Amino acid sequence: HEALDLVLIIGAITLVIAGLLAIVQNDIKRVLAYSTLSQLGYMVAALGAGAYTAGLFHLFTHAFFKSLLFLGAGSVIHAVHSNNMTDMGGLRKDMPRTFWTFIIGSLALAGIPLFAGFFSKDEILAAFNEGGHPIVFWLGVGTAFITALYMTRAVSLTFFGKYKGHGHPHESPAIMTVPMMGLAVGALLFGFLNVPGITDFFYELVITRGVSAELLGEHATSFDFFALFAGLTAGLLGIALGYRLYYEDAATQEERDRLFIPVLWPVLENKYYIDDLYMNGIVNPIKGPVARFINWTNSYIIDFVVNIVGAFTRGLGRFVYSGLDQRGIDLAINEAGAGTGYLGSKLRYIQTGKVQQYAVALFGGALVLVVGFWISIT
Repeated sequence: HEALDLVLIIGAITLVIAGLLAIVQNDIKRVLAYSTLSQLGYMVAALGAGAYTAGLFHLFTHAFFKSLLFLGAGSVIHAVHSNNMTDMGGLRKDMPRTFWTFIIGSLALAGIPLFAGFFSKDEILAAFNEGGHPIVFWLGVGTAFITALYMTRAVSLTFFGKYKGHGHPHESPAIMTVPMMGLAVGALLFGFLNVPGITDFFYELVITRGVSAELLGEHATSFDFFALFAGLTAGLLGIALGYRLYYEDAATQEERDRLFIPVLWPVLENKYYIDDLYMNGIVNPIKGPVARFINWTNSYIIDFVVNIVGAFTRGLGRFVYSGLDQRGIDLAINEAGAGTGYLGSKLRYIQTGKVQQYAVALFGGALVLVVGFWISIT
């Protein structure tokens, strides 16, 4: 239970803090990236609340409409050659297929009824409400409001008003838009695979894949109308506020993006100062002293040892070359060669090539042997 509570808390915190970051992003892909982290918070919190089916079902539906939104963002980026929504606006006229599929994905993400995200998110909120987690429930409802707000902002700044970029935007080719249409069908229809009290196809599908019913926990058999009403109201209010804030055009996208909360917005724009804390509180204090220590060690210890070893090696090399090799081994070999040459030069005189001299020497030698033999026997 303690582990599940920790998972629940982590998921609840993630869905709120990531959702807030999406509101202030100018890069359309960053909006969707932080949105994905927020939706993962829903799924993780659902696991912590014991609603395995709800979390897994939201993962399933989210795959369709978030993939659709990322492909839509890629289609827009392909058309305007920029990731920033400050370079967009008015693209619904030039990119109708991208626009309508992006709208479907946004409504599904915002949890509007009959879209896939409505059914999966509602089941998670119902699990929070019925499982006795009121704080997490209201955090989930608040995040539904935030989700609808930042998606309305993204849609308004991208597709409505006048085009603020350069060049002439155009609809993407079929190789990009046809997959978006296919995903739009999933974002529209796949929520009906697990409607409480009507169909439990997804629940049965998960069981047939080897997940036990005990692990899946209790399966919703009817709508929690309080959770449904709270989540739907939050989503509609988010859309209404987003429309009120961002739909009206302005001379620039910066002027149009008019919502600014003095204390909160700088914190969000700096991503809760986590990067600053990490760099200035951990990396830089460690990096400076460590770098200086390593440089000192390298200059005064390692280089010193290397220089000493080098000098010793050079001295040893000179001694081996001059002392042992030149004055020892080479000298001995040269003297042996000279002595052998000298001895050979003396011995060659006995090799005259005259037979008479060889005969005299042979006779003299024989005579010496005879005399020696005679002396020895007498």
